[in-house]
Amino acid sequence: MLRLIVVATAAVLLCGCSEDKPVQQEHAAAKALSGGQYEASWKVTALRSIDKSKPLTNLKMDAAGTTRACIAADGSVDPALFAEDGDRCTISNPYVRNGRMNLNLTCKRGSDAGELRQTVTGTFTADSLDAEVTTTTYLTGLGDYAMTRTVTAKRVGDCASGVESTGAAAGTKGNEGVGG
Repeated sequence: MLRLIVVATAAVLLCGCSEDKPVQQEHAAAKALSGGQYEASWKVTALRSIDKSKPLTNLKMDAAGTTRACIAADGSVDPALFAEDGDRCTISNPYVRNGRMNLNLTCKRGSDAGELRQTVTGTFTADSLDAEVTTTTYLTGLGDYAMTRTVTAKRVGDCASGVESTGAAAGTKGNEGVGG
């Protein structure tokens, strides 16, 4: 009986060992995004009022659309890729390397006093990215909101010299403008 237990234990231990090598990742993480024109598809996945008033955005829950913007040859991301329609944004503390991205955007909207802050976190390959954009507003009046969007972007070609990004309004569905 003891011999049977020893043999069974040895068999279990041998079954646990495998000669298979660990599965290699198909694509190594890109060091940087390739420069060029990118088209991003986005969708609102969460939207709530911060101050119990109507959010100062025309985006609604489940709204979707597209944005086009350029990424520079050095991998610098144009903030228009993530901005809401008509917002003017600047990027601070960019981290875009080795397949990971984290950007902080500060945005202004028209004549409305206050600002919008966005955090972009995600992953990328040489010619595509997947990110989550979290927006929180700090407006002087009513209308503050928190919103989350998912963004998937792919490189669609070279940037035309002298052509500005189209911003968040390009081909959008559910985004007829911002401002309430």
